[in-house]
Amino acid sequence: MTRITKRFEQALEAVRAMPPDRQDLLAVELLERERLLGQSAVNLTPQERAELAAAGRGEFASEAEVAARYATRGL
Repeated sequence: MTRITKRFEQALEAVRAMPPDRQDLLAVELLERERLLGQSAVNLTPQERAELAAAGRGEFASEAEVAARYATRGL
């Protein structure tokens, strides 16, 4: 299990001092925030994800591949 950071522990201590209804409100907000952080900001296709992963590895299309792609679109 990952340890909680010092800052997060301080936040938990502050929440523990709150009344139960405020604790529950913060818990709902925190769980929603965690859910949103786990989502991609953009809906990508599997192909787009693969292309981004390749770019992250430093794998880019050659000039010839780019020109060929443009040519198929009449550019």
